[in-house]
Amino acid sequence: MATYHYHYDPLDRLIQTAGIQRFYNQSRITTEIEGTQRYSVFHQDGQILAQRRRDRTKDECHLLGTDLQQSVLHAVSADKHHSMAYNAYGHRPVENGLISLLGFNGERADPVTGHYLLGNGYRAFNPVMMRFNSPDSWSPFGRGGINSYGYCGGEPINRVDRNGHFFGLGSLIKNLTFALDKRVFRIMGAKVKRAFNVQKLAEGVYQYEYPSKRGATLVVQAHGDKLPNGDTAMF
Repeated sequence: MATYHYHYDPLDRLIQTAGIQRFYNQSRITTEIEGTQRYSVFHQDGQILAQRRRDRTKDECHLLGTDLQQSVLHAVSADKHHSMAYNAYGHRPVENGLISLLGFNGERADPVTGHYLLGNGYRAFNPVMMRFNSPDSWSPFGRGGINSYGYCGGEPINRVDRNGHFFGLGSLIKNLTFALDKRVFRIMGAKVKRAFNVQKLAEGVYQYEYPSKRGATLVVQAHGDKLPNGDTAMF
């Protein structure tokens, strides 16, 4: 029986396992090295954008398409388009392939077990068993909740667990409302900001800008629906 060792840095982040080394930018994986093969993942403002894979014989780049939970669904290179799918708890069939380093909810699956080591290695979530392999140190009286092995309170579609301790609401239901005809929007009860340069790219897909401290921020929003008064709501 093979034995694998998991090594952590002083910040409790998994940095090496099964001959694979990981490097982080704060809490996000940026580089993974296995022998002569190197993966680099590019992020911007918390969004997964692209991946580069290099070894001695080839250098490949893929643009990554994600859903609102950051699950990687598409990997597009210069000549190929790969699609990936998951069940509600993140299990990915073998035939989906392993084109993208990141997967369900933007997390890296363990190369040995296929489990998701949430919190950069704090606790292993088993997508087949739909539960964690070990109890939460914050349970049962802390934010971990009564069920110390449960994942997202049994609601993995609308909730996300990033650190292995407790879940939060997913991007899909974060009280995010838009009223594009009035060119204003509201996020999580924050003050109303005015959107400008609103353009309809396709049915239910809009592009707009809004002011921020660093200048104008460009946003492309999808998953559209109609409100009873005819306004377009984006979730």
